[in-house]
Amino acid sequence: MERISHDNYDMIVLEGRVDQNESEELESLLNDCLEEGKYDICIDMIDVKHICSSALGVLVAIKRKIKDNQGDIKLIISSDNLLKLFETTMLDKVFEIFESRRECLSTFD
Repeated sequence: MERISHDNYDMIVLEGRVDQNESEELESLLNDCLEEGKYDICIDMIDVKHICSSALGVLVAIKRKIKDNQGDIKLIISSDNLLKLFETTMLDKVFEIFESRRECLSTFD
């Protein structure tokens, strides 16, 4: 898990399996962004193979906090399996989902 800070957005890069331990780390990273006043966040999930329900819960909870500050969390997902998970849980209606970093980041300019 990596956080990359830019002037007008932060990017969090996730890889592999995002389970309970990683969801706690993700929550910590996202809370750091909020504390620093970074409310536009792109989460790169291109290399994610699995994400647990607690990590999904973290994303939803932080999105609510960010919305209060006129920011947004946007996701980059290219895996069909992960996209199906977001569609099944109806989280594709909650988050804007993009297929590439370029697409996602262009929305923050």
